[in-house]
Amino acid sequence: MFSLATAALAATIGLVLWSLAGYRLARRLGFGRAFALPVAPALGWAAQNVLALALAEMIGFSALAILASLALILVSTLPTAATEGAEDDELPPWWIAPAAGLLALVPALAVVPKHTADGVILAAAIFDHSKIALIDEMLRTGVPPVNPFYGPVGQPAEISYYYLWHFGAAQIARLAGATGWEADAAASWFTAFSTALLMAGLALRLGGNRLAPALALALCATGSLRPLLGWLAGAGLDQWLAPATGLAGWLFQTSWSPHHVAAAGSLVIAALLGVRLARRPDAPTCLVLALVMAAAFQSSFWVGGVVLALVALAFAPLLVCAAPARGRVRFVLAAAVAGLLALAFAAPLLLAQYHAALGRGGGSPVALRAYEVLGPLLTGQFGRVLDLPAYWLLLLPVEFPLVVIAGALTLLCRIGAPDEAPRRLEVRALALVAAVSFATSWLLVSTVGDNNDLGWRAVLPGLMVLTAAAAAGLAGLVARRARLALVAALALFAASLPAGAIILAGNAGGDASLSAAAFARAPAMWAAVRRAVPPQDRIASNPALFADMTPWPVNISWALLADRRSCFAGKELAIAFAPLAPAAREAISRQFLAVFDGRAGPDDVHALAERYDCRAVLVTARDGAWTRDPFAVSPDYRLVETEPDAWRLYRATAPASSPTVRP
Repeated sequence: MFSLATAALAATIGLVLWSLAGYRLARRLGFGRAFALPVAPALGWAAQNVLALALAEMIGFSALAILASLALILVSTLPTAATEGAEDDELPPWWIAPAAGLLALVPALAVVPKHTADGVILAAAIFDHSKIALIDEMLRTGVPPVNPFYGPVGQPAEISYYYLWHFGAAQIARLAGATGWEADAAASWFTAFSTALLMAGLALRLGGNRLAPALALALCATGSLRPLLGWLAGAGLDQWLAPATGLAGWLFQTSWSPHHVAAAGSLVIAALLGVRLARRPDAPTCLVLALVMAAAFQSSFWVGGVVLALVALAFAPLLVCAAPARGRVRFVLAAAVAGLLALAFAAPLLLAQYHAALGRGGGSPVALRAYEVLGPLLTGQFGRVLDLPAYWLLLLPVEFPLVVIAGALTLLCRIGAPDEAPRRLEVRALALVAAVSFATSWLLVSTVGDNNDLGWRAVLPGLMVLTAAAAAGLAGLVARRARLALVAALALFAASLPAGAIILAGNAGGDASLSAAAFARAPAMWAAVRRAVPPQDRIASNPALFADMTPWPVNISWALLADRRSCFAGKELAIAFAPLAPAAREAISRQFLAVFDGRAGPDDVHALAERYDCRAVLVTARDGAWTRDPFAVSPDYRLVETEPDAWRLYRATAPASSPTVRP
């Protein structure tokens, strides 16, 4: 079902592949070893993935495309006079990388199955890793991938999601011979490792001493004050403060949505590259900046699209004014070229998301509205107007207590510090990233789905910057022996540790489920399906199968184990992956649920075969249709295989009416 050894092999391959590419790029761009080492994994991931995706679209997704993209990077970074930078900072301690690797196991555990005496259980975060089906699709059919979640007859089956992170997972799966599930765990570990190491290196770069990288990793393990406040205030907390959402710290967000975290790391790196481009507008910096910006967008529309665009607008006057007077025109041209190249790399995903937006309807995916902070006790009296100041004065200190307070104070002090000009400009640029990041979450909301994904994910670049800045500032306090400030910082750190411990316990222990024993038998069932159903065919299964194993009802066994396309993977996944208006999505969901509950008529079964291209149907003993089976009497399907008291597999009797339309 899932091999830890194979997942570890995939993670090792990713570590070597992306760290090697990133280190050579960082040295070629003039970064000294002190920063080239910690930035290498995240930088290499961004650049190599974008190049490999472009090559795979031209020559096919294979080991050749992967190794060719690496070769392009290595050849282009052969030692030159510019390779060795002038920077000569102190190297971070040697043990920082292993420590980051250990910390990264916490998010990776969210993906790993837990074998117990009762069967197999999963962590809550596995819900957001249902996108493993997309990794398997790329391994089967290449890129651009066919939509594995929904594909009606005669309609384009393009995937509108930002899938670069999942393509990266597919790359290491291809090289390691891993499944999509194993590769997702490996890629989750790598994303956590690379971004934690980036923050550690940035802490040293922001003026911290050798203690700063260690403090950055320690801050990554913290979380919200809500557990402590809930213990103190009890149920009354929800009256004052809106319930917890996906706006949370690095540890939580890396466990649930590592692709957004990877995009945030790319945005932070892009900010540093923008500063270097302003001071030295050369071709290598321009090209790498384009690749990194494209990686940010192709991994997260919210972080790499909305936030990156706003950061670029804010950066324009800062960097133009900072560029040498005689080189400003050259810088503006280089920045424009970098932007156009990034758009060119990201164009296929941009077009797919545009088409999906047209299919969904509903207008703009982003709206101007303050983040909802306060509970009913206050909003009932004052409305939502107090949410505006409460975001800064209440929500951010509650969710990121030590990071926000210490990080903001450190940046304010560093901006005016009498440091050398290049580093001072970097500090200002990073402070601007943080300001735009949190302001976006404050005032803009996403309208595509049921959740405010933009508000939740927009904080990530700012959170990374403030984590590094807080670590640098706290390291300075230790060096100066500022006891009072250190006592306050230690108190906030201790208060934010329970949230991190809760995340660790949830990821490692999983959530008990009545379906644990049945899920343990699911791999054999899906293996039989794969033997009988060709890779290009779509299968119908109950969207609510194993629904109690995830926080929201999805057929997690299909997403993790099927390695086959679904004709409709359920309402929850259709929100992000199907270009359907809400009313149509609800109607299709009701129809599929009725079929598998045994409440459907012949017309509904016929619709599965004719309209939704369901070439196979899996009915299990857990479905209502097991005893009221509409497929057994339907002329559209015939029984091809069964396991007594477990499952039945049907195949469509008519030939496919039309092949799946590729993007």
